[in-house]
Amino acid sequence: MERVEVPAILPGSRPRIGICGAPVITYTSALVAILIGIVHAGLTPVITVAGVYPNLALVAVVLVTAIFGFTQGTIWAFAAGLTANLLVSAPLGSLPFTLLLVTALVAGGDRVMGRLVWVYPVLAAFGGSLVADTVTVLIGRLVGGAPATGDALAVMLPAAVLNAVIAALLLPLVRILAARAGVLEERPAW
Repeated sequence: MERVEVPAILPGSRPRIGICGAPVITYTSALVAILIGIVHAGLTPVITVAGVYPNLALVAVVLVTAIFGFTQGTIWAFAAGLTANLLVSAPLGSLPFTLLLVTALVAGGDRVMGRLVWVYPVLAAFGGSLVADTVTVLIGRLVGGAPATGDALAVMLPAAVLNAVIAALLLPLVRILAARAGVLEERPAW
C-alpha cells in the first residue's frame, strides 16, 4: 500500500490528499456548510431582489462542487441542506435531496465543461437553480403544498438569473480561497 502525505492546509503548503487521491474532508468545511445552511434559512426569506428570493445554499453548493469537487459538494449539500431544512417549513428532506441532485449534475457537467473555470460555475448555478426549483415544485405537488405551476414558472427564470449573478460575484473570492488553501489546480482550456 502506497503511503500518501497529508500535510495541513496552510498558505504555501500542499493540499491534503487522502489514500484514494481525493481531498480530505475537514471539520471546518462541514461547519462552514452548516453555517451556510443557517444563513440560508435566516436570510433567504428576508432578502428579495425584484420580488425574487436567492437560494444561498444552492449557490454555495454549486461553487464548492465546481471548484473543490464532488466529494466536498456532497458534504456541503447534505450539511447545508439538512441544516436549512430543519429551520424552514419545507418538507423534511426536500432541501438536502434537491441540493444533492444539483451536486451530482454539477459534478457531471464538470466532466464536459469544467475546463471553463470562470464560466462553468456561473452556468452551473443558473442550471442548478432551474433544476432545484423544478424539483421543489414537484415535491411540493407531491405533498400538496405547491403554488400554482404558472406562478412558480414565472419566478424560476428570474431566480436562476439572480443565483447566477450571486455565483459570479462570489466566484473570484472562492477561487482565491481555494488557491490559498492549495487545492486549486488550473486545467488547460483544451
